[in-house]
Amino acid sequence: MIAERDWYETIPFAHGIALVHEPWMTPSHRCNCWHVRGRDRDLVVDAGLGHFPLRRNVPLLRERPVVLLVSHTHFDHVGGAAEFEERLVHPAEAAVLERPEHGATLFAH
Repeated sequence: MIAERDWYETIPFAHGIALVHEPWMTPSHRCNCWHVRGRDRDLVVDAGLGHFPLRRNVPLLRERPVVLLVSHTHFDHVGGAAEFEERLVHPAEAAVLERPEHGATLFAH
């Protein structure tokens, strides 16, 4: 079993850009979340599975205000979305982000 504190990995890529991902998940069930440092606030692209709280376990996401941009509403991209006050998504998928359901997020038991 993987401990909550070890669930996420942060990999710096370039000045102000880092990959945040869940290395313990198979590639077909994880997404690459990106953190981009801005002047006044930061941007996170996608929010992972949400198995463990993203913001609580990734210190980079607790330093400054953060806006979440969801690329699309598959389950592996929106799991942690509820942790962010400001969430952006394409208008065609706004209802799914507001009320994610298994069929709409491509999640099946």
